[in-house]
Amino acid sequence: MAGPRDDLFEASMHYKIAGTGQYLTVIEAIGPQGRYFRSWVSDRLDGEWRPLADTVSDPFAGADNVTFDGRAWSQGVSHGELIRSGYDQTLTIDPCKPLQFLYQGLEAHEPDTDYINLPYRLGLLTADSTNPVSRLCRTADEGSAP
Repeated sequence: MAGPRDDLFEASMHYKIAGTGQYLTVIEAIGPQGRYFRSWVSDRLDGEWRPLADTVSDPFAGADNVTFDGRAWSQGVSHGELIRSGYDQTLTIDPCKPLQFLYQGLEAHEPDTDYINLPYRLGLLTADSTNPVSRLCRTADEGSAP
């Protein structure tokens, strides 16, 4: 992958998608409305990665697809990780269950705030509608177990 530094900034994570034989990778990027995550899928970790939700206007998680109960306290989505099905090193996620993404958000602050004093806090995103990962869920009706 090539392009500007801000398109592939940091916080890369790779997950096995249960029941699909596929893998998901998410990578943090920086856009005009703050940090966000892009995503790709592949049949192999060393295979060809295909875009899933990979643009600032169609992100995996970012200002364009995150809503808040109450006021929006964070504009960006930074340093995130999906809540997984287990705790082993396969980092398996279940596409048939609502995705949850623990992330670091940044509260509003004065422009000249020292980096060490930035008001970061944790947030938990929960998918409340169909998304690119949930579309990979194979139900018993389709002839595969989830």
